[in-house]
Amino acid sequence: MTVVADSKRRVVLPVAQPGDRFDLRVAEDGTVVLAKLGRVPSQPAQVRVEQRNGFSVGVSDQPINDDALREALAEFP
Repeated sequence: MTVVADSKRRVVLPVAQPGDRFDLRVAEDGTVVLAKLGRVPSQPAQVRVEQRNGFSVGVSDQPINDDALREALAEFP
């Protein structure tokens, strides 16, 4: 099977399902090994709104992944 990366460096795996996780290893010679990991059940975050210094602030019960946030914000102009 051959897959091709698009302009945003994404690759579509026909056998993958939404939510599947993979471990990616790249060897010194450029060989890429992709191994499927077990699923992690996702739960929606519980967010409460608090007043802080005159502003409404959402406080989550789960930590925020800085890398995922940076990646999501990169799509905005």
